[in-house]
Amino acid sequence: MSTKEKVYSLLRHSNKPISGEFLAKELNLSRTAIWKAINSLKNEGHLIQGKPNEGYFILEESKEFNAEATLSHLNPNNRSHVVVYETIESTNTIAKQMAELNEPEWSLILSKNQTKGRGRFERAFYSPFGGLYMSFIIRPSIQLNDVNLITMNAAIAVYDAVKKYCHIDLGIKWVNDLFLDDKKVVGILTEAAIDFESKSFKYVVVGIGINLKLSKIPNDLKSIITDLNISDDFDKNLFVAEIINNFAINTTKSKLDIVSHYRSNSIVINREVFISGSYSGYAKVLEITDDGELIVETKQGEKIMLNSGEISLRRINHE
Repeated sequence: MSTKEKVYSLLRHSNKPISGEFLAKELNLSRTAIWKAINSLKNEGHLIQGKPNEGYFILEESKEFNAEATLSHLNPNNRSHVVVYETIESTNTIAKQMAELNEPEWSLILSKNQTKGRGRFERAFYSPFGGLYMSFIIRPSIQLNDVNLITMNAAIAVYDAVKKYCHIDLGIKWVNDLFLDDKKVVGILTEAAIDFESKSFKYVVVGIGINLKLSKIPNDLKSIITDLNISDDFDKNLFVAEIINNFAINTTKSKLDIVSHYRSNSIVINREVFISGSYSGYAKVLEITDDGELIVETKQGEKIMLNSGEISLRRINHE
C-alpha cells in the first residue's frame, strides 16, 4: 500500500479525529509525508477536516474515481491494488502489460477517458469523459472451452450493479454488450494469454466500458449508443467495487447458474439478427445453450450453433 492508501485506511476506519503525530508514529513516517498524503487525498475529492490539537477526520469520501475509495469497498478476497488515470490509451493495454509483469490477480485499472479504446475485432470504442473504463486481471482455472463464461460473468456483474445503483434493467446482447432501449450502453472485451503446454490461461484481462453520463454524443452515434444518465452525487467508486465484487462472487457459482442469469436477461432470444462470422446473414435466435453458445435458424431453415462471431441488432433496426 502507498502512504496515501495507508493514511486513508486509518482515517476511514476511525470514528474520531486522528492527529498527524499519531499517523506518523503508527506508519513510521515523517509528519511531512503525512501532510503530503492528506493534501493528495483532498485533491482527489475527499473532504478531510483538520483541527489544531484534534487531528484529521474524513467528513465525506470522494465519489469521483479514486483508488483508495474503490479499494475500501472491495471484498478482501478480491482486493489487490487500483490505479486511476485521467486519460489513457486503453485500460486493457495497460492491464495486459501489468499481467505480463506478474502483477497480482484483481489488479484494477480505471480511467475517465480513453484515446484508443478498443472493442472486439480491434474496432474503435468511443471512450469520452463521462464514461467508466476499467480493466482487471484474473487467472482463472477454468477450461479453455469455457472462455465465454468469463464475458458472461462480466455482463451479469454489470447488469446487477446497474440494477442496484441505477434502478435500470439493461438487456444483454450476446455475447459482450449491454443495451438500454436497443442502444448500447456497456461494452465488454476479454483478452487472454494462454499456456499451450498446460492448455490453461496464463491470465485474462476483463475490460468494461460503461457510458455513465456523456456530455455529448456525436450525431453518427446517437441512434447506436446511450448512457445511464447518472446523478451528480452518484458514487462511482462504490459502483466499480460492486462490479468487481459481483464478478468474484459469480466465479464461485456453477456454470448453469451463470448461464441461467445471463439467458434470463438476454434481448436476442426469439429475435432476428444479422450474423457476421463463419456464417454471414440473417437468422432468428432460438436459444442460448448451457455452454453459452447461440443456436440460430437461418432463412433457409437451417439450425446453426455459434460459439463465436458477431450479431447485430442495429443492422436489422435500420434497414
